[in-house]
Amino acid sequence: MLKRTMILLGLTITVGALLLVVGCGGANSNSIAQSSLSRLEGWGQLPSAPQLYYPYDNMVVYWTASGKISFYLRAFDPEGNQVKFKIVVVQNGQETVFGPEFSGWSKQSYNSGEWARCDIPVSMLPKGTFQWYAFATDRGNPHWSESSNVRKLTNATR
Repeated sequence: MLKRTMILLGLTITVGALLLVVGCGGANSNSIAQSSLSRLEGWGQLPSAPQLYYPYDNMVVYWTASGKISFYLRAFDPEGNQVKFKIVVVQNGQETVFGPEFSGWSKQSYNSGEWARCDIPVSMLPKGTFQWYAFATDRGNPHWSESSNVRKLTNATR
């Protein structure tokens, strides 16, 4: 009986903490909740928040020979699973998401820690300055990692 009570208390504490985190709001607390849900649902641990390499923060793109801007990022999966990404572009509150199904990714999925490349046509990006950030997931997991850092990019192409 004591063992059962401890398990029930453990579940109560876990669920209570999860609800508290969701209720607090904010990108990081929501990501923590996603990570907790992912483990509770049997998906395992989520990859790390993506590390952004390029384009650099506050970069201005005036011209590109290919008509595309290449985004480079990576994430590490604690279980060594392949990872997929989504890039979110935001300008004036309007979001555009380039998810794993977007054709600009160089591959369908990437090894843990491998640099991923996504080529996005400048015509699909907003003109002027916008923000971008990314998330990672692994092996069919419906949940996403914590957000990467947010960067600014200016599309000054004509």
